[in-house]
Amino acid sequence: MLEDPTTAAPHPAPPSSWPATYPQGYAVVDVETTGLARDDRIVSAAVYQLDAQGAVQDHWYTLVNPQRDPGPVWIHGLTQEVLEGAPRFPEIAGELAERLADRVLVAHNAAFDWSMLAREYARSKSAAPVRQRLCTIALSKELGLPLPNHKLETLAAHYGVVQRRAHHALDDARVLAETFRPSLHRAAETGLRLPLLACQPLTEWSDGPSIGRQRSYRQTWRPSRKRPACPYP
Repeated sequence: MLEDPTTAAPHPAPPSSWPATYPQGYAVVDVETTGLARDDRIVSAAVYQLDAQGAVQDHWYTLVNPQRDPGPVWIHGLTQEVLEGAPRFPEIAGELAERLADRVLVAHNAAFDWSMLAREYARSKSAAPVRQRLCTIALSKELGLPLPNHKLETLAAHYGVVQRRAHHALDDARVLAETFRPSLHRAAETGLRLPLLACQPLTEWSDGPSIGRQRSYRQTWRPSRKRPACPYP
């Protein structure tokens, strides 16, 4: 549920001149998964819809049956028994798409959340209606926030946002929405260009060990440069 407006932290006042180049709406997303590999699946997803200036418009949450072992239950707390009766991704894909459409996807480490969504939609023989994403880690760096690290809990503490259930998709999305709003306003006040990245949906998918599978993976991500050698092997 949304916070009681009488107890929630006051929203920052919008700058007198809001940047005309900023997006008209955002979808703050968090997904919990069976793991981190490209063939892992989503077990829960949450979306907070925000308007152009970061105010909450709506929120949504669902469990997802991954049709496989749920993975790190000790992290997300979702057992096979809990997920057994949950809808499969194709059953929630349409409703999720409605909440993502015409909005910038916002996530903490957005490349991961976007890649998981793109793969799930490709498995469902459809495509996520997302054209741009914004990573709150990148935004925090652009703003020069004095953070010792870039964990979500650290960003939440910086803005005084209380996290109630870490690694629960709905609460993580709420925390991220509440920390994104002041970051967005700070960016607007300074005229910062938001670190938006283009999203190219997958059009096909294969779970088999085929050449096509490798090719579809290369379409989702390419390193912009080689990583430097680690000085501390």
